[in-house]
Amino acid sequence: MERVDTSSSDGPVRFRVDVVCPLCRGPLRSRGDHIACPPCDRGDCPRRFEYVEGIPDLIVGGRFDDREDESRVAYEEESTAYTVANYWIPHLQRLTRSVAGRPRVLAVGCGTGGEVDLLTRAGFDCVGIDCGLRSNVWAQREVKDALLLANGMHLPFADQTFDVAFCGCVFPHVGVVGDSFEVTQRFATDRQAVAAEMTRVVKAGGHIIVTSPNRHFPLDLFHGRESGNYKIRPNWPGDRFLLSVGDYAELFLAAGCRGVETLPISGYWGFINSKHKLNGFVLGAPIRLLFWLADRLRFLRPSPLAPWIAVLAKR
Repeated sequence: MERVDTSSSDGPVRFRVDVVCPLCRGPLRSRGDHIACPPCDRGDCPRRFEYVEGIPDLIVGGRFDDREDESRVAYEEESTAYTVANYWIPHLQRLTRSVAGRPRVLAVGCGTGGEVDLLTRAGFDCVGIDCGLRSNVWAQREVKDALLLANGMHLPFADQTFDVAFCGCVFPHVGVVGDSFEVTQRFATDRQAVAAEMTRVVKAGGHIIVTSPNRHFPLDLFHGRESGNYKIRPNWPGDRFLLSVGDYAELFLAAGCRGVETLPISGYWGFINSKHKLNGFVLGAPIRLLFWLADRLRFLRPSPLAPWIAVLAKR
């Protein structure tokens, strides 16, 4: 578990876990200022990957055009700290209880990378990948050797590398036009590719956790508004930007998982912004009630009464 060695003129790429070519899955070689994929039978396989400020750029396809500004980064840092402490750590500890040594965990779409630092401190060998612009702040992270620029549709890891893979609200942003709510004609294919890749890199007997707003809830409370603005985006029937529990079940069962179930959502959201403002606290009360009910009444979790869903797929 060493960090990438960029000084070697010709040697294996050394990282927290073994990294492979995201297309042909062959071994990669560090060539000082870049990473090389040896010639293979795959015609579209890149021969060269670059480093971006010391981080391997193994992205196949375009980058995600998310917004990067100081207020958004600060909010993400605070929100991530809450979610990791109150949600990810308890669930990951429960799921990896029988794993010998430090469990290997993959964070798909890790954004600013804060969860990688926090989970590493908590005893996990956590690796994070992202293809968005918020990776520009990775220089401030404690464990830079655990971060890779990569796309969820082409993960640069060998089969069965991780005990658990997880993501928070990644799938709605797959198969869309830029950072918008408009899906492309390939949205179903692209999302199936991410589910297949997450399944492939998780060990047999391991788990995958995905979370996002619920497509069946009539309002999207988590997209399309600035901080402090309480105007809510309608979630129209037939809109395919968001996913439902059934959508996730279809994706991961098709990818080879042996079972899918819902998880409670208590501890995921700390309502960081709204709890400090009277109008936000009052307007958020019905939403917090729905969260509370969905935690205690399992049958409500896939229903139109659940604003947020968490799904566990068993590998």
